Amino acid sequence: MSDSGIGMLLGQLSANLLWLWFIGAFVLGGVLVYGVMKAGHLRRGERARLDRATEERQRQEDPYKRPT
Repeated sequence: MSDSGIGMLLGQLSANLLWLWFIGAFVLGGVLVYGVMKAGHLRRGERARLDRATEERQRQEDPYKRPT
């Protein structure tokens, strides 16, 4: 990197660290976006297994509940 405005103000090492900080924030943002998009989406088999487990737990807690 040449002596640009920010390089002259902060020094070459500081400018490089600033660029690394921005790149790290971008990567972290990408990981967070991926996690948010992936969370809450279950495959069909996972959803069915979860529903069966929920119904079984409800029957255990309230044996008089009518099955639907």
